[in-house]
Amino acid sequence: MKLWLADIPSLVCPDAPLQIVSELVSNVIQHVPAGPRRDWIKVRLGLGEGFDFVRLEVIDPGIAEPEPRFVPLELGSMSESGRGLGIVASLSKRCGTYVLERGHRAVWADLGIGSSTASCE
Repeated sequence: MKLWLADIPSLVCPDAPLQIVSELVSNVIQHVPAGPRRDWIKVRLGLGEGFDFVRLEVIDPGIAEPEPRFVPLELGSMSESGRGLGIVASLSKRCGTYVLERGHRAVWADLGIGSSTASCE
């Protein structure tokens, strides 16, 4: 991932891509049921319009719920679930989810390039 990002200006938080991928892939492993043809995860990177952000997407086989959910908790929350999405939200300019064909889901995060307002904390 760092090699692919090497040709663009510096990300506001250079470690954010690895932290975000780690959180989102962990969520897939924890929440997406296993089964035939469900043993895959895709990670996509791309430059956003205007080249002022990098979009990182984690795509999975999906779950039975008809609507995607992306509900990050506050970072100080003591809840058992949802803290990882709070980390993703805090490291990105924007984040969310959508459903693709055949019920596959994408969870995405936009990472600021250069003088973005997002920061590493």
